[in-house]
Amino acid sequence: MGGAKKSTWVGGTVFVAIVIVAAAWFLAISPTLSAAADLRSQAEQTRQQNDLLAMKVTKLKADFAKLPEYQASLAAIRTQIPVDGDLANYLRQLDQIAVAHSVTLTAVTPSAGQSMELATPVEQPAPAPASAEGTEAAASAAESGDGSTAAEAPASGVPAGMTDIPFSITVLGSYDNTLAFLYDLQHTTPRLFLVSGFASTAQQQADATAGKPSTAVGDQEMVIGGFVYAIPDAAAVPAPVDPAAAPPAVPGPVPGKNPLVPITGR
Repeated sequence: MGGAKKSTWVGGTVFVAIVIVAAAWFLAISPTLSAAADLRSQAEQTRQQNDLLAMKVTKLKADFAKLPEYQASLAAIRTQIPVDGDLANYLRQLDQIAVAHSVTLTAVTPSAGQSMELATPVEQPAPAPASAEGTEAAASAAESGDGSTAAEAPASGVPAGMTDIPFSITVLGSYDNTLAFLYDLQHTTPRLFLVSGFASTAQQQADATAGKPSTAVGDQEMVIGGFVYAIPDAAAVPAPVDPAAAPPAVPGPVPGKNPLVPITGR
């Protein structure tokens, strides 16, 4: 009888111990291990992010060391493509080239600047009527999201706000001198000039006329078409508005004029 009671107590104790161990595992040990695993994963991700940031900082330091070089390159680009038309200065450059090669500029005609678009939507033509199989294929493409009727052309890499200014230049002189002028127009001027085309006309012996010098046999008149460019300064900061500044004055009444008199229409 005593042995049976003792075995019952032993069995109950073992059962209670198993319950305690199971409860400890599910309620404390397992969540703690899971939280520790999550922390280790987060720590590893943080180390990877820190390594990436350290690489970026190193790259930025190297770029900062080259900042004067980048500024010099930007200044050279700004000379070739300024922030505005600056046509007066460019016309002086053309005149200097003409004088250097003993040719005469008879006409220099710039046109209004045109904005260079980055991307233009391209309309696709409407599909022609097709057979039943083609109709089913088109329906499948529409369901899969591939049946778009308009697409956008890829960006050309042109900076936003960049404009081109068309130019027409007419120069008169000897054959060699006009060709030398055309070469220097593209290679020696501080400002970039893109030649889009030119046409030459042979000249005969002729006396000087209004706006045109005398010519000899072998001279030629060359009409050059091309473009210069301008890019607005995107980093320019507009001048701040002074809140204490007085507002612009409103025009006062005109002496002797009644403002309530209606204007007579036609």
